[in-house]
Amino acid sequence: MIFNNESLDYLLSTGEHCIHEDYIEYLEGYQIKPMEYIKGNKQHKIGIIVPNYNNEEWLEKCLKSIANQTYKNFEIIFVDDCSTDNSVKIAQKYCKQVVELKQKRYNGGARNEGYLHLSKDVDYVYYVDSDDWLIDENVLSKINDNLQGEPDVLFVGVGADYNGIMRCFYNKTYQNRYEAILGWSGCYGMVVKKELATKQECLFPEGTLKEDRTQHYRVCINMKSFRCISDIVYIWNRNNVKSVTTERNIKWKADTIRNWADAVEMYETYKGKDAKLDQLLMARIENCKMEIDIKGDEQKW
Repeated sequence: MIFNNESLDYLLSTGEHCIHEDYIEYLEGYQIKPMEYIKGNKQHKIGIIVPNYNNEEWLEKCLKSIANQTYKNFEIIFVDDCSTDNSVKIAQKYCKQVVELKQKRYNGGARNEGYLHLSKDVDYVYYVDSDDWLIDENVLSKINDNLQGEPDVLFVGVGADYNGIMRCFYNKTYQNRYEAILGWSGCYGMVVKKELATKQECLFPEGTLKEDRTQHYRVCINMKSFRCISDIVYIWNRNNVKSVTTERNIKWKADTIRNWADAVEMYETYKGKDAKLDQLLMARIENCKMEIDIKGDEQKW
């Protein structure tokens, strides 16, 4: 459905696409462009999903960074993935919603479970890992300011903490969907409209690591509009020696094969609808093969 008989080129150039998703799914040669900043004062309700497994050492810092936000229209859904430490007791001090999984599902499954416990009036979803934290008390206020105009996705900057020294991990802005697909920064690098995040085709893979790489592609492929802010709002904790991204353990290496399989599945699902997307997904498959060859994306940090 196109309103007011505006031309297709004009509507696409605005970034606010007045095209019903049933009308057209993909257009060869057209790219979803970022929306311009729109002033407004809507108080979007943000659902923050915090997956956790045995992160009691860092959990209080994580949850305090959320609880102390100046912007108050949010809720925390804490999902514990079968921890054996005191994580749940700590979480109960800060979170009204503490969900304890009865079977291990890893972060992807924990986040998918978190969706089921969001209040009906939640507008957007954000993801905070339980050993990470928000950079200051104004993060959610800044996020809400940039959700005016209601983009499907808001990409935000991510920093990394190395022994108390904060470095920029990712803070790029994207000019189109394709750049966004290539710009993976973890799921904590984007705030996603709830109706998009919870679509079947955008869910996290479960029971595996590297789940947010697949989810990032899925969300970027299915989004209709987006906005970027380069400000760093999230701190990725590189000091947690128990983290699988630090340890690069046997499961991390094995799940590289699952990551390859997810990339193949995406290619088979979307191939032929957009030539550029086909190229990006094929490149993702080849990259996964390379990671398999080097035993699971081994690297020095």
